[in-house]
Amino acid sequence: MGGRSVLLAVPGSGFSLSPPLLEVFFGYGGLAHDTGPDHPESSARLSVLLPVFTSWVEGGRARFLDSPADPDLSLYRAAHESSHIDFLEQLSPSEPPVNLDGDTRVGHATVGALKEIAGVVRNVSKTPPNSPRKVFCAVRPPGHHAHYFGGMGFCAVNHLALLCVERARISPEERILVLDFDVHHGNGTIDIIRRLLPSERTLFISTHRYPFYPGTGSGRDNVEGERGEGILDIPLPSGTDDEDYRIVLEEMILPRWDRFGPDSVLVSAGFDGHVADPLGDMALTELTYRRIGEALRGRENGLTAGFLEGGYSLPALSASVDAFLSGWNRG
Repeated sequence: MGGRSVLLAVPGSGFSLSPPLLEVFFGYGGLAHDTGPDHPESSARLSVLLPVFTSWVEGGRARFLDSPADPDLSLYRAAHESSHIDFLEQLSPSEPPVNLDGDTRVGHATVGALKEIAGVVRNVSKTPPNSPRKVFCAVRPPGHHAHYFGGMGFCAVNHLALLCVERARISPEERILVLDFDVHHGNGTIDIIRRLLPSERTLFISTHRYPFYPGTGSGRDNVEGERGEGILDIPLPSGTDDEDYRIVLEEMILPRWDRFGPDSVLVSAGFDGHVADPLGDMALTELTYRRIGEALRGRENGLTAGFLEGGYSLPALSASVDAFLSGWNRG
């Protein structure tokens, strides 16, 4: 089954926008990606989000669109070593899934999900420069731990990094901001960015618990160029709450963001910092995710696109995604 996307108009403005500014892609292929019994990154993480999107549609703010999958994984070769993509494409439907590491299992159904996501990345990457477009992709497996040479930490390949690479190829003068608010550092994303993207036109900002998996993101790699480009890792202690994060957002993230002045903003949207999450040991609530969405709203100079990363309490994930989208699209 192909994925579908949702186009949403911004409510409360007194006029309609054409075209609508938000597209939400639901990756049906990800429902078949098998991580094994009792794994926190389960298909239920997608299932709980479909009612959220349906509610937006039934409220008159959305319409569904079909989105075709790619026939293969060739697009991912732009962001990963070819041998890793060869390995994934050779996974057989007659063989059981295999482990990339102790947390990450892939099989033939995973390849089907990745072909679907590749189709979305291909579509989104072709957005013309300076054309406002807002996209949120609910997909699995997640991606931000997958590095140039392979997958790790629940992630098989890196969707957001691939979109970065494709945007830089299609629009080489574009300034790209990556914002990662997952509870884990996006080590794979920054690995690929540093290898493949021009440093003078990229800014990577990550908030994450530290010390914590995957052990990167201490802040020692931080660098700031003349126009704000570079790396801003913001390590946070366990127990960080909404007020703590508000200060970080207002005093550290937004000033650097605005100084950089990105043309495109690409978001690794992880909701595992929620107080109810079983893995994160943080104290954020839906309020923080709404605030992050509000920060995105009004800062769209061109493409703004997000991919679902973590979030392992199903009720908290559903509520947090809805809050994030509501902040992003409130009139």
